[in-house]
Amino acid sequence: MRKKIKYLLLFSICALLLIGSTSNFLSKISILSNVIRLVERYYVEEVDMNNLMDGAIRGLLETLDPHSSYITNEEFEKIDESMKGEFEGIGIEFSILDGYITVISPIAGTPSDRAGLMSGDKIIKIDGESAYKIKQDEIIKKLRGPKGTPVIVTIKRLGSDNFDVTLIRDKIPINSVLASFLYDNATGYINVNRFGEKTFSEIDNAIDSLETFGMSQLVLDLRNNGGGLMDQALDLLDSFINSNDTILYTSGRINSANYVYYATKSNYDRTFPIIVLINRASASASEIIAGGLQDLDRGIVIGETSFGKGLVQRQYMLEDGSAARITIAQYYTPSGRLIQRDFDALDDYYLDLAKENRESNNEVDSLNIKYKTKNGRTVYGGGGITPDIFIDDNIYLTKSTQNILYNSNRLIFKYANEVKGDFKKYKNFNDFYEFYSNKNDELTKSNQDKFFDWINQSIMDNQELELEYNRDSVLINWNVVDNKIQSEIASNLWGKDYGYYMKLDLDQTFQSALDNFDLAKDLVK
Repeated sequence: MRKKIKYLLLFSICALLLIGSTSNFLSKISILSNVIRLVERYYVEEVDMNNLMDGAIRGLLETLDPHSSYITNEEFEKIDESMKGEFEGIGIEFSILDGYITVISPIAGTPSDRAGLMSGDKIIKIDGESAYKIKQDEIIKKLRGPKGTPVIVTIKRLGSDNFDVTLIRDKIPINSVLASFLYDNATGYINVNRFGEKTFSEIDNAIDSLETFGMSQLVLDLRNNGGGLMDQALDLLDSFINSNDTILYTSGRINSANYVYYATKSNYDRTFPIIVLINRASASASEIIAGGLQDLDRGIVIGETSFGKGLVQRQYMLEDGSAARITIAQYYTPSGRLIQRDFDALDDYYLDLAKENRESNNEVDSLNIKYKTKNGRTVYGGGGITPDIFIDDNIYLTKSTQNILYNSNRLIFKYANEVKGDFKKYKNFNDFYEFYSNKNDELTKSNQDKFFDWINQSIMDNQELELEYNRDSVLINWNVVDNKIQSEIASNLWGKDYGYYMKLDLDQTFQSALDNFDLAKDLVK
């Protein structure tokens, strides 16, 4: 039955395309049908025809543009969950380390948080069954479940005997706001990693909270934010614009795809200066925010030129629970900039982002596509959002440093968990931060020796740990390594916001934002 549905899906799509088609196109449909039958009958190995048909449908849509896509029903369930912003389970962020489910962080307000699970805890049993070397899909099956149902996990914690915890499953939020805090007496910092169904309300609540504590200027960090739901981005943008200006418009082949979105002159009365941080991985909804604030002279954009994803997809549900996302329009910023990059060569479309010299090949002056903001500032088009101030935040890392920082065993996390007890003597984060900021050379040398001794012991204890490093090579980047360690410790002891706070010390893009708020203030005068 499922195979028949797949055939029907493929031929339904083809039938839609047949309207106004040529006889040559009809011939191609016949050839496709014959190829499918030949593969099914004669291919050297038995073929999963469901997978074959999925591939055929996916291939058809992927030839259109980089963002039209086919989503199987299994894939759709996962994507739908991430957009809705919640699921039912126990509420942990985890990684599989040394064969065990290791708690990276309990999610605030969830069953795991209420039960006192801690960063570094290992779940060694689930409902009495060993969880050693359990597969990720199996973890999700065992730990997720209907709200109100129990699951017993056995915890191995450093310095304690193993113990059982009964967790009652509950609704678990999938948060879009990764961090929100006052960096100093005036500067609020909000880091957003996606735009789901509840993103605007999350950001809205974060802003209200920060204003209560005295925020008078905001850094909105959209780096590595790949986008999501356009309506959430428009709601956020609208809340910053106290006028009836155009904030976005779309243009497509069908009339229903052509639309102009206006600000509604909301009652938010948010007039504080804004700086938006972007990089090459900021895409879609993130670009709507950055481009709109830039074009309407409401905020300054700092960082790298963004991804350049300016195509609007409409999702059509299909008979078996799968979906086709088809590009129906392009979207433009208020000044008329098309955000979408060229995609003639699809292979180069993504590879271009990985180039170290990407910006040098895309110099602003060479774009030669100039637009004017609401107040007459010059901004640039040509794909993506070109920042007002370019900052290359890439720090040179030696190969040895990379091998340690990006090891799949999460060595920095594990080391921080081992040594966090040494820092519990500090009553609060401020005391810890003051200590960290004022370390002398002798203490730094002692910390280095302790870290490398632990690394060497880990290599001896774990024969499967593949790690090549040179101490002197790592020391070239010791400020980065040390910052990562201290960030993990802060996150572990006081919460994730404090870990992000520590990271900002070495964040050149963020530090540039602090230095350039006068420009943002000039815009709102």
